[in-house]
Amino acid sequence: MAGGIHLYLGKHRVGTQCLVRSSFFFFTNLFFSGHSDPATPVTSSFVWLPLVRPSSEFKNEILIGGGITAFIGATIFEIGSILLMFEAINENRTGCFGWAVEQILSPNGSHKGPWLRVSPSPGSCKHHHQNRLNLVGKSQKSSKRSSQQLSQEQDEDRANNGPEDYSWTWFPPWRDLRDHYLHQLGFIACSAQLFGATVFWISGITALPPIFKNLTTAPALNGAYWAPQIIGGSGFIVSGTLFMLETQRRWWEPAFGTLGWHVGFWNLVGGVGFTLCPCFGIDTHSWAQYQASLSTFWGSWAFLIGSLFQLYESLQKHPVDVAKPKSGRGSAGDGVNV
Repeated sequence: MAGGIHLYLGKHRVGTQCLVRSSFFFFTNLFFSGHSDPATPVTSSFVWLPLVRPSSEFKNEILIGGGITAFIGATIFEIGSILLMFEAINENRTGCFGWAVEQILSPNGSHKGPWLRVSPSPGSCKHHHQNRLNLVGKSQKSSKRSSQQLSQEQDEDRANNGPEDYSWTWFPPWRDLRDHYLHQLGFIACSAQLFGATVFWISGITALPPIFKNLTTAPALNGAYWAPQIIGGSGFIVSGTLFMLETQRRWWEPAFGTLGWHVGFWNLVGGVGFTLCPCFGIDTHSWAQYQASLSTFWGSWAFLIGSLFQLYESLQKHPVDVAKPKSGRGSAGDGVNV
């Protein structure tokens, strides 16, 4: 996770050159696929629309169309959740430390006027994922620390742990898991997400037509198809709630101004829909089957909305705002808000 941005503030234009190598963007795109790939809303359409408009149903629409797309969606969901766990394990290991602005001379002398170089600055990051040690929000003590103090603490931590602790890792050692990760609300939320997606994947496998059509008894259908959805959906509810709490300063105060809060909120709504679906589906009455299909429909679209928010959040991992000068001319005093 690294990036460099160079801004040239000239007389008539502002030139920007960006070099971004962000694992967060890579994993968020795959997590976006896991939450909102077209298969999931399409699955709900295959199952729900025949109940609303029977004339639109085609042969084996629910069995084959719904079953295959359900398997594809659950599989991509599982892959996205696994990669999200890798992102949670490697969060803050390689330098999400905000940005510092330095004025330098033109590198090759081809431009007149100053350059402003934007580079990672330890301790300057204001993202909600910096909250690591307490359950909800930042404590007053930590919020009053200056950027210089945070930078000094980061340098000391790097010196004590060595550079190897800031490189990519697939599996954290038990000591780090016990002393660090289990105290991170985001890591716990990702663990709940992975658990829910893994159990939910079972229902995606049993939804395949050759398997589903052989679930002829109620115990077999409830145990192999509906029960994994109840357990998996409950995991989604837990993870969505924790993602919301991670962004809040107080457990009861919503963080409407934080993009990550909206990601957690819509994931929570989607988890509720995916949990209600099997709860209704166990009942064989027509009204219950209708509500089961409808819950999947609006739940999948809630996941889609949340994933769009998360995709946008990945693009704003290190926000840099360039303030326009009041006068019509650019100068060395042009502001760059980090």
